[in-house]
Amino acid sequence: MKLGVSYNLFDGEELLTDSIKSIRDSVDIVSVVYQTESNFGQKANPGLANLLHNLSQDGLINVIKHFEPLNTQNLGFQGSINELNKRNIGLQLSREYGCTHHLSMDTDEFYKKDEFDVVKELLIKHDVDASACKMQTYYKLPTMALRPPEDYYVPFICKILPETKYKLGGDFPVLVDPTRRISTYNKFTKIGRKGLQMHHMSYVRKSIRNKLQNSSAKLNFGDKIDHFIEYWEKWKPGDPHGLLAGVDEVYYDLEEVDNFFNITI
Repeated sequence: MKLGVSYNLFDGEELLTDSIKSIRDSVDIVSVVYQTESNFGQKANPGLANLLHNLSQDGLINVIKHFEPLNTQNLGFQGSINELNKRNIGLQLSREYGCTHHLSMDTDEFYKKDEFDVVKELLIKHDVDASACKMQTYYKLPTMALRPPEDYYVPFICKILPETKYKLGGDFPVLVDPTRRISTYNKFTKIGRKGLQMHHMSYVRKSIRNKLQNSSAKLNFGDKIDHFIEYWEKWKPGDPHGLLAGVDEVYYDLEEVDNFFNITI
């Protein structure tokens, strides 16, 4: 297996270095497909391009690709189309670098190396075309984990076949982000939580406003953004619940855990 990983990036770059470090020794090629303007017209933080250049100089990134989003006054689902296009560009970069397998990631996604390596070898052994694992989400701090964990999946490593591409809302055996569903596979493996989890620092940010206002899922909760942000900003350690943005308000219990990835932001 020659494994390529491609990051989809607009904001949340404060997590990127640690995320790459969590998987770098287990993969062959790391690419970043980034925007300097969001799907909704917001400019990226100053210094983003310099950060990527420095990570490239340090050997953490192999290839950097700038992406120009389609922007209109009323994007609607165009935000999801932009995300889909970026993931397909990342897949193509893995192809161009001779990778046999691919993994699409965001900057707030982390894996434990021991779990990653064991599952990677199992996918090779059983000749799996596509896979998915569950995730553990964190709230505001990298030590505050949601309980119970969210019960949906994130696609893991897939084989790069000639016809492989990401297809918006395509059929997939488990519930995942609509922009991450690959179009072609035969043998699929659903990885149990005890075998591998993606550690999702979804609500660990310098600015939660940037994340929510520029999310491709913004249509689901756009009129409630200020409410979610106010709750997040007021939350402090010792408060029992975390509130996640979505169609409905869902309050999760929180449990303090170790800072597995030594994240500091």
